[in-house]
Amino acid sequence: MVTVTPVLVKVSDPAPRGGTLTIQGRYLGGANQGVIRLGADENGKGGYVFPASAIKSWTDSEIVATIPTDAPVGGSWLFVEVSGKQSTGLPFSVTR
Repeated sequence: MVTVTPVLVKVSDPAPRGGTLTIQGRYLGGANQGVIRLGADENGKGGYVFPASAIKSWTDSEIVATIPTDAPVGGSWLFVEVSGKQSTGLPFSVTR
């Protein structure tokens, strides 16, 4: 099986904790294979990993999640990791 690197194309507008985050891309795999990382540096290191309970739906081209109440507020980088491969990063802000 060939594992390709996930690519993020678009993320929803800034949203508050408890709001909805929508990520569109390619090769996003599925919820059992990946994680969403927010607040990482521009290289995808560190940050906050969304708990599995925050994921509403996850397909190969779109992820919909609820922003957890303990997610960091402010602007930062957002990445998706699928089967150990890190996506391209996009900026995203959690508002108050």
